[in-house]
Amino acid sequence: MKNTLLTLLIAALLSSGIKAYSQSRSSVGFGYGINKPYYGDYKFAKSFQIQGNIAVAEKWAVSPAIGYDRLLSNNRIIYSSPNFHSRPIGNSDLMYLGASARYSLNKEWFAKAGPIFYVIGGNEDVANVGIGGSGCVGYNLNFTDHSTLALSL
Repeated sequence: MKNTLLTLLIAALLSSGIKAYSQSRSSVGFGYGINKPYYGDYKFAKSFQIQGNIAVAEKWAVSPAIGYDRLLSNNRIIYSSPNFHSRPIGNSDLMYLGASARYSLNKEWFAKAGPIFYVIGGNEDVANVGIGGSGCVGYNLNFTDHSTLALSL
């Protein structure tokens, strides 16, 4: 009797279900971009990133990312005290690893934020190591049901 009731309940749920569109999809992506620090002593440079989306709910996903940014200096000379030594501002390499929570507002728009671990090196030395935050808003340019170009800022 118990098994029959359970079977009828499952059959009723399956036959009355509706088709649902899932906002979050599991995927992997590659990013390329340009960067320019606000500080005027740097020029435009390149950025590379590998990122993923792991769907955990209808509108939520976890987005791990690993990336590399090159910061190109314009080699302005700076003077340091107390001995007044001069040296040029050097190039820097920024490597990072992060995991963000991604929320799909609708089929096209999303927002994402989370912690990021970074290492900055320059002149063959580690200049800084730390933890920070990242965030963006983005737009999914949907080509097909399984192919999307995500644009984010």
